[in-house]
Amino acid sequence: MNKYPHVFQPLTIRGTTFKNRVQYTPMVCCLSNAEGEVTNEMLQFLGTQASSGVAYVTLGDTQIDHERALCFYGELNVLHDKYVTGLSLLPEEVHRYGAKLSIELAHAGRGGVPSMNVKPGFAPSDVPIPGCMQDLKVMDRADMDWVVNRFAECAARVQKAGFDMIMIHSGHNNLLGQFLSPESNFRTDEYGGSLENRMRFPLEILRAVRGAVGRDMVIEMRVSGDEMTRNGLRFEESLEYVKNAQEFIDIVNFSCGNVFMAEGVKYSVPLYLQERMQNVKFAAAAKKVLNIAVSVVGNIFTMEEAEEIISSGKADIVGMCRSLMADPELIHKSLADRAEDVRPCLRCMDGCGEIFLGKPVRCAVNPVNGREYRYRNIQKAAEKKKVMVIGGGPAGMMSAQTLVTRGHDVTLYEKTEQLGGLLHDGGAVTFKDLMRDYTDWNIRTTEKCGAKIKLNTAVDIATIEKEKPDAVIIATGSKFIKPGIPGIDNKNVKMLRNVEREKEEVGQKVVVCGGGLSGVECAVGLARQGKDVTVIDQIPEQDFCRSMFSITRVALMDEVKNSGVRLFGDYKIVRFTEDGVVVSLRDGSEKTLPADTCVIALGLTPEDKLAQEIREKLQVPTYVVGDSDKVGTVRSANFDAFNVAVEL
Repeated sequence: MNKYPHVFQPLTIRGTTFKNRVQYTPMVCCLSNAEGEVTNEMLQFLGTQASSGVAYVTLGDTQIDHERALCFYGELNVLHDKYVTGLSLLPEEVHRYGAKLSIELAHAGRGGVPSMNVKPGFAPSDVPIPGCMQDLKVMDRADMDWVVNRFAECAARVQKAGFDMIMIHSGHNNLLGQFLSPESNFRTDEYGGSLENRMRFPLEILRAVRGAVGRDMVIEMRVSGDEMTRNGLRFEESLEYVKNAQEFIDIVNFSCGNVFMAEGVKYSVPLYLQERMQNVKFAAAAKKVLNIAVSVVGNIFTMEEAEEIISSGKADIVGMCRSLMADPELIHKSLADRAEDVRPCLRCMDGCGEIFLGKPVRCAVNPVNGREYRYRNIQKAAEKKKVMVIGGGPAGMMSAQTLVTRGHDVTLYEKTEQLGGLLHDGGAVTFKDLMRDYTDWNIRTTEKCGAKIKLNTAVDIATIEKEKPDAVIIATGSKFIKPGIPGIDNKNVKMLRNVEREKEEVGQKVVVCGGGLSGVECAVGLARQGKDVTVIDQIPEQDFCRSMFSITRVALMDEVKNSGVRLFGDYKIVRFTEDGVVVSLRDGSEKTLPADTCVIALGLTPEDKLAQEIREKLQVPTYVVGDSDKVGTVRSANFDAFNVAVEL
């Protein structure tokens, strides 16, 4: 029985029939070569996207101007007919799986990356943004004509290459959005001022694109339902613009935010701190008044959510991306009544955020994502080996799952009564429900993978000598640092685990010692409970959570501000007292911070004693992965473990 009858209804637009209502929304994969040409890596990535079961795949942010608007290295090039040969391979690959192929054509305007561009950025007004193009050219009529013609030319080119449809990027404060938004358009001519004037140039582009591709090609347009910046575009004006654009487009895709400004970017790529299905409210309101299909994207995780959106008439199409990268089998598993087997996305950006650093796309929980050219079909090992995996945290579980897939005889040893390791701690703060979902999935998957699992079993050298394995993988993880600071054993001083995982009571006034991710998240969680919270560290305040992906860090720091948490850097802990914590300041003076409870969140250190003993006393091939090698993230643990296990 189909649990999702509305999601899997076909949809026909301009003679193109989509097999269902799920779209793989735009993702810049950075898998093209330096010239933007199609590679086998990109083809394999796209093939995985198409085989996921979606109706159509949309290639992400493809700039129509490589002199003023580039945002990513490894971005696809559609600027010349010489690229048609390679481009034509993309729809050919996608069509193998019954899916359609689209491409998001864009101009970043003032949002281009300065180091990637050689000419001043085009913009409606001279309003540069920190970190983006500072040298701007306020567009005149000739510049507008050039952009209009380039959009039309590129649209016609991808149509020639066999693409089924295109998406025009009019959201996130890209160039079309910059003309629309009162935050970025201060013109006094016929292209500024009133909404009628501000939408004039974007509509000229849409008209030209429709003229270039003719009546038969489907055109989708992405808009921001709200730019989520102080003076940005609001929904009422965005909707009015779409009403006028209906003459030229067939689908409107509602997103949100401003990808170039710190206050709005977290809504363009919603994270674990944002609400689920955040843009459905825009789509639902638009659906009541528009005559074209409405698509919606933004923290939509499951097929149950997609079915509810479609069945209730809030949208015609549901867009998903990161959830499908975390598990390309999401749709197939859900249809097979195996939704509990779907690997959850953490919405962490520690992987897919690599594209902002000029690197190919990756995924924290799926080490195959972006590497399909090598691991799309994991091969059985030439020789079956007996492998001991020691440690049941994320690295140990990934090791076991991968080794069994390759046909090895695997035993996983965990010294405690449950699998999961520090994942349980990572998901202990109240708002980390996605981490808790991932932890539960990982444990279930490991228990079902076929490895023998021995809980409450500590492993030593004697155990290994007795078992005589062909290989040992050490995944013993890490432990919390508890330095020998005077007073650290006082009753009012608690370790992070005591507070978050064991739910020990804390007082009203709290000082969290440690400006890393775990300390700051703990502080936000306590502040949401009404506590008065301060975070201190000996590093400068601007370096708190510095290792996080930039957009995720911005979002977390917004939560810090909104919850009233205070941050103090350059505070070195001297001692703990019954009254709080004494710190040393830069000038050498001391200061007491009053606290009912002090929480120690001073990081982790590798638990590598067994690894060292094996190296000294045994000859068995041994591999150290995850935190037991170097303290890192969920992503580093998964990648370390997978990379070893897939080649063993």
